[in-house]
Amino acid sequence: MRSVRPDLRVTLNMWSEPFVPNILGSGEVRHQIYARPSTAELYRQAGIDVSLYGDEPGIELDLQFDGGNRDRSGWITDAPDLPIEKFTMFRDHDFLDAQSLASFAELSASGAYIFNAWHEAWGEHKWFRCDPDDAQARELAFVFDKPAEGIFRINSIYPEDGFWWDSQLRITPAFPAGPHFMEYYAHAIAELDALRITRGGLFMEKAHTEEIAKFAAAYRALPKVKFETVGEKTDPVAVRSVIADARRYFYVVNRDYYPVEVDISFDHSAGTVTDLATDKEQKVGKTWSVVLGPYELRSFAAPVDVRLTGFEATAPAQITDALNREAESALEAMARVQAEGRFIVGMDRMEARIRAAMTDGRLAFLRRALTGYVVRKSRQIAGH
Repeated sequence: MRSVRPDLRVTLNMWSEPFVPNILGSGEVRHQIYARPSTAELYRQAGIDVSLYGDEPGIELDLQFDGGNRDRSGWITDAPDLPIEKFTMFRDHDFLDAQSLASFAELSASGAYIFNAWHEAWGEHKWFRCDPDDAQARELAFVFDKPAEGIFRINSIYPEDGFWWDSQLRITPAFPAGPHFMEYYAHAIAELDALRITRGGLFMEKAHTEEIAKFAAAYRALPKVKFETVGEKTDPVAVRSVIADARRYFYVVNRDYYPVEVDISFDHSAGTVTDLATDKEQKVGKTWSVVLGPYELRSFAAPVDVRLTGFEATAPAQITDALNREAESALEAMARVQAEGRFIVGMDRMEARIRAAMTDGRLAFLRRALTGYVVRKSRQIAGH
């Protein structure tokens, strides 16, 4: 096909969400970060080696993010007192699976697919006949000009709890609240420099138009090419730039939920910088300060001869202090687990990564690691 239409492409988003619980199992120790193969390795075993197919002309590979869509129990949402293992098997791999994130980030056309799922909880399931005057049955009879056949109703009955009404089907989306809905968009840009972000799956989501539109205004204005990372850090803020269309394009993205001040340095006075989302212009010198809101992406254009030489990102002191205190507490819990002769798969690796993140000031990684399986299980065993 490409010999005739070289512009055509096929985009593959490997749908891991049903594979992981159905083939590997759901919510056990062996399904956690470091206990099972990385997501990229699962793809390879299934026949799609990212390193081999990733730069093949006409083929695009997108990394799927599942997050909280399935981690609120791993498909078993109607049981009380679920173990930690039911809540971490997807999100940890989205944020802490370094091998998979690196393999997709290295592609010449990285992409991300954010999966929408729903949660189901069933009581005593009932199937029963419609009422004689059922509106849908009448509608179908009118459409087909004959009595409707095979029409029935379904419902679930639950024990009295003083809150829910009796007659219901408990199916609901699991979107993060408030600004956290945009977490995966920022993650895709900061981690992968994603040229594509697709969202969908079991249903299309239509309730966050304003948030997506603001992000898209900055994102879609960028040229669809891979950018070069500025500086050595991409956490909690990533800054990247590229020369395209006789302009210097650059973007700054905040990985996390708190505001971050970013001081950008140029090799000489940047002159006129254009905000690509608003087309507003601003005179900028050799340094420039930008404040990013929660999970915010901002994109700009400057004269082609301007070069970004570095940046400093400053998070609120209370955030930094709190995360470091939590990290110290987590390390103490790990030490206690080890002293008791207990074993958690990957605990040594996670300990090393947490220590390195504290040294480097990688706050976004710390937040995800401190709420991940290894740390939570360590705290549970140690009684923290």
